Amino acid sequence: MKRYWLLIVLIVFSVCSMGYYYVAEAQSPKPEYYLKTIAGQEEDAAKVVVQGSYEVEAISVSTKGSYYPSDHQTYWQTLDSSTYFLDDLTALREQHRSFMRGKRDVNAFFEDDKVIGYAGSESPFGLEKEQSDILNIALYEKGQKKQSADFKVQIKKNKDESISVTDVQVKERTMKVVVAYQPKFHSETEFASTEYHLYTIDLDKRSIAAHERIETGAKQDAKLRTIVYNVWGTQPLSASGYIIFDQMTYALKDVKDHRPDTRNDELLNHEIFAYDIWKGQLTKIQNESIQKLLMKSGDDLIIRQAGDNLYFNLFSESGPSEVLSYSISDNKVNSDVILDLQSLQSEWGRTGIFQIVNNRLYMLMFGKQNPAIAIVDLATKKTIYQGVIERKDMVKVDKLAFSDITVKE
Repeated sequence: MKRYWLLIVLIVFSVCSMGYYYVAEAQSPKPEYYLKTIAGQEEDAAKVVVQGSYEVEAISVSTKGSYYPSDHQTYWQTLDSSTYFLDDLTALREQHRSFMRGKRDVNAFFEDDKVIGYAGSESPFGLEKEQSDILNIALYEKGQKKQSADFKVQIKKNKDESISVTDVQVKERTMKVVVAYQPKFHSETEFASTEYHLYTIDLDKRSIAAHERIETGAKQDAKLRTIVYNVWGTQPLSASGYIIFDQMTYALKDVKDHRPDTRNDELLNHEIFAYDIWKGQLTKIQNESIQKLLMKSGDDLIIRQAGDNLYFNLFSESGPSEVLSYSISDNKVNSDVILDLQSLQSEWGRTGIFQIVNNRLYMLMFGKQNPAIAIVDLATKKTIYQGVIERKDMVKVDKLAFSDITVKE
């Protein structure tokens, strides 16, 4: 026994030290923030939650105050890699803790009222290591309260490519997984556009049933460069039959540098494509109003997907702003609203994050003063609410970074 007394002392000391550190951290004061109403009725913003981070900790801010998820977790819970910045994933973790363990990438999830699907890529522990070509596939059936699929599949990947899952959809016992392939650049003169591949997974046979590359017709040569982006969706976990691609073609001014620089190179063409995941069909969106927005907007245009709808949002300090809603399935413009938001943008800064819920535009503006929220009724074109994020102790707001706006239904 005497041989082990030193080891026992060290273990006890380590546990006590860790406990003391945790208690000290938990008791250290964190600044309290809130959304302060400066115009309109506070009740109009009562359902608005701004999500982001304070230093490295997740934080949510509303009219009621700020919420730090870490303040409501034990030390051991913080070690299980299940702290999420998105409320949707946090809710899934609380309801299905066992299934969610170790799963973090919001783009790798699918959820409806029957199942939760997951297709996550294995990341290396260290930048010098090659990324795995394995996808972890899992399916949880809510009605039966059990995991009915849990297996791995191997996909095609070159050593000089990195991959990321951009979308997952599930119907019955079939899973569709969209994977982005990004080549690694070894010099400043190299360029290759991101490729997007669709994998069809048979959940019963636990294997890949089909694989295809999604071709948008992007071409490269000595003077032209085409960049293809996957348009970000505001409802990443929900069912959607489409994945949207934003494709821009530039004329290079410096042909020695193979990478396009959007500040200096000339935009020749800007196109939007909708890919029907279940039919395997790619369609170019051809609409005169949308095309005008695409070609005149530059970096001021924000495009977002919400289910089967696309929103084209041009926020400007120098002229009128515009919010255009387009139905992918119906192939038509639902609405095209011109807004006077110049004074808001000039005072608070450019709108970087937004949501459209029940025909209201929720804008998060930052860059000139404290982050601010404005709510615009798209039917009347009137700004019905303005608020600013402040510290309750009136100290200057800093070390905050915001990533999303949620409007609670």
